[in-house]
Amino acid sequence: MVQGFIFPAGLVGRFAVIKLWPEIKTAEDECIARLKIAAAALGLECIEIHADGRLLEEATSVITKKDVDFVIHLHYDTPKLYDVFSFVALWNPVQFYHVWGYPRCTRNLLSHDDFISCSSPAADDHVGRVVRRVATHLPPFFNLYHSIVDVVHPPSLGDHKLFYSGMNWEALGGGKSRHQELLKRLDQTGALRIYGPRIFQGVKVWSGYDSYVGEIPFDGVSMMDEIAKAGIALVLSSPDNKQSELMSSRLFESVAAGALVICDENKFAEKHFSDSLLYIDTRCSVDKICHDILKHVAWAKTNADQALEMMAKAQGIFRQKFTLNKNLKELYLGFSERKLALLKHQNPDGGVRINVRLYLLLLEYSDTVLNTHIASVVAQEYDHFSAVLIIDKTTASENRSGIEAALAKSSVPIDVLEIDFFSYGPNREIKTRRRVGEVIGEVLGRTSQTDAVVFVAPNEKLFSNHLQVLTGSLARNPDKNCAATSAILKCGNQPIHGIHERIDFRCLNPAAPNGYARFIFRVSAFPDDLGLALPYLDRKALAILVGENVICQEIPSTVIMDIENEFPSDPWDEGQENAVISDIFPAAFAIYTGYETILPTLPSQVAPAANVLRLVSQLLSWRWVVAQARALRRQGLAARLIAVKRKLKKKMTE
Repeated sequence: MVQGFIFPAGLVGRFAVIKLWPEIKTAEDECIARLKIAAAALGLECIEIHADGRLLEEATSVITKKDVDFVIHLHYDTPKLYDVFSFVALWNPVQFYHVWGYPRCTRNLLSHDDFISCSSPAADDHVGRVVRRVATHLPPFFNLYHSIVDVVHPPSLGDHKLFYSGMNWEALGGGKSRHQELLKRLDQTGALRIYGPRIFQGVKVWSGYDSYVGEIPFDGVSMMDEIAKAGIALVLSSPDNKQSELMSSRLFESVAAGALVICDENKFAEKHFSDSLLYIDTRCSVDKICHDILKHVAWAKTNADQALEMMAKAQGIFRQKFTLNKNLKELYLGFSERKLALLKHQNPDGGVRINVRLYLLLLEYSDTVLNTHIASVVAQEYDHFSAVLIIDKTTASENRSGIEAALAKSSVPIDVLEIDFFSYGPNREIKTRRRVGEVIGEVLGRTSQTDAVVFVAPNEKLFSNHLQVLTGSLARNPDKNCAATSAILKCGNQPIHGIHERIDFRCLNPAAPNGYARFIFRVSAFPDDLGLALPYLDRKALAILVGENVICQEIPSTVIMDIENEFPSDPWDEGQENAVISDIFPAAFAIYTGYETILPTLPSQVAPAANVLRLVSQLLSWRWVVAQARALRRQGLAARLIAVKRKLKKKMTE
């Protein structure tokens, strides 16, 4: 118990925050430092982790739900890559998503379980638009700002100097900073104090400014001390922040430091702090802006009592709504209820309880694969399922003691079904792997008393909400017989910056596979004549199980696929498999893209000459090709697009 706060029972009192760039110091470091201070003040603990869930101080350890209550992600560049409830902070202007790739960045936001608002209408409405028709997410509920634990210093005008702090990113490319002309003008008055990095990426970013003082350590407290010494804070926003009504941390730091704030026309400030701040309009000329700032400084010097009253009023507003203490306390007190609300949204009125058979495929014995399968089973939050390990008979016989020992440690029962994954030649010296379709057909032939089935490949790992998401989809859509989640594609230690959700059985791409565990199939919908096609399929066996069904694509990405260990990996004939599928279920070749961008289809009929020329001109545009290639590179179509462009160009020159 600290400051009268006791975190609810059932929680561990610890949360994690993502540090995306551990090798450099950024503004996120200051935010993380303050979150740690706020947590400690409430008797909680905040730890730092990498984007993939590894501990920052012990990179071999990955966090679990037993270690932390939730994770806070501060950025849009990476999706959720860990099996813990994840909040993503809506701290960035929507314009940033368009700069870095709107579909990818928006999709990354949706990979998280919930959102934290900082009262930006544009940021909140952006999320509201994309979740309005999905059952797995709700609009943001909790607030968390780029703020401070609490008031640090009482109101004081300090040295009557203007405090300004920034990275001056534009100097890296030799360009002008967004406020350079104004800062240069104020630099000549002696009223300004500039703080920021002295050297960043080898560049003296504040070279030429007499008002530059030095760096401020990212420790969560030094910034407020320097602001308090100056006494007056100049709070300027970027055009994107203004457009999104999103306020940077500088306003909260300055108010907590007890300084008088001179703020630009960002609507957030006036909406929430009203007349407790002084304002300028940066849309005016530099002469006008500089004049207004110096006029405010002069007013503060001659009207100190009124200025102090304004500052006290600002601190009162700050304490009512914007302190990290208040935000974290409210988040912890309402966290369990919020999770329940999300679950009820996904399964209204409890939904229909669907019994699932979870089949774990194990062709060749591997301790790693077996333990991963067991971990996937034990992690599941959904409890109406039974797990079955499908293992080759010979493999089971040769490794029986190890398999039995591993399964005995599982807290959830896992049955074993031994079948022949291989056919053997004379004296068993030569073995040939049976097609995956043959194996699945045999398994389904032995399946009874279950509503749905899920197959997990040896290179797949499940998040704890996987079955909850899939069964929720079938329960909400009783007329649908197949659902699928999105996935995370893992390739060694390569960084992951997006979600994989494309489903395409026409042409399999090893770099973006359809996978197995993503899909759930309603058993009652299987036709009686699956045996006409299933035994003749290997890599595309699941296409037959999809059949003529429409796949319900769900937003959460709840499967990690290791694409370095392709399953299966033997030679095959895609054309022959496509022919089998076309004969019986051509509808299985429908493409599901989710939020991904796909190329427009070419017209099937001959278009008028003018339209043809316009289309060819578009295809020959390198700018268009590059833009489409970037959008499609995760689908493995970029190379084909470039090839099409080259062929068209060659034909035009012939």
